[in-house]
Amino acid sequence: MKKYLSLLLFPMFIATNTFAQANRLSGWVFFASAIKVTPKWSFIFDTQLRSTDQWRQPETFIFRPGLAYNSPGGHQLSMGFAWIENWRTLAGIRDGVSDNRLWQQWIKTQTFMQSTLQHRLRLEERMIPTLAVAGNELKKTNNRFNARLRYFNRYINPFGQKTKLVRGPYWALQNEIFLNVAGSRYSHGKFFDQSRSYAGIGVRFNPAADLELGWMTQYALGRNGKHFVNNIIQVSSFLRL
Repeated sequence: MKKYLSLLLFPMFIATNTFAQANRLSGWVFFASAIKVTPKWSFIFDTQLRSTDQWRQPETFIFRPGLAYNSPGGHQLSMGFAWIENWRTLAGIRDGVSDNRLWQQWIKTQTFMQSTLQHRLRLEERMIPTLAVAGNELKKTNNRFNARLRYFNRYINPFGQKTKLVRGPYWALQNEIFLNVAGSRYSHGKFFDQSRSYAGIGVRFNPAADLELGWMTQYALGRNGKHFVNNIIQVSSFLRL
């Protein structure tokens, strides 16, 4: 387990110490919910609001609903749609630009005594546009297909408990890697897209509700060889019904 935790944290140290052309500090608020409809089927969704650098303005709003099938052995298969609104500035014009997409994912959850380890593999189908100024608005043209594969893992361990977490404080580590598996030339021309490493502490109020505060380091590539590190304070809440 110690070896695994070292591998989980390694991308965070790489991103933090990599020379970047831009360093940012922003805030993200995240909420995720899973509602069981039957013993095997659930309705899931998450929503997120992200700020620009130094928390000046909203940058991105995400609403991502889906339908999940829960199979034996801790496996879950799900698919859905993501409605994403980004606020972009081009030639002095700030406007909302949608980045809606389809997604499919597989989740595997494992338990080790009091600890929980989750793996998630998600495929996203996106249409990446070219932006242009038209009057006082930003217009999208030349939508091009891009598929992005995301691998996420998350480790949770309670403070001072030797049994499975039911309620009480805990700490969490997670990492996510983004890869362009199709249409990378319409993004920034690279197979690797970004990584997000996170450490946080939280409270489980009961088996259905968590509240968490953490620090995330996002290392991302941009167009024309640019890259940046985004340091993020994230507040998260989780609801399981």
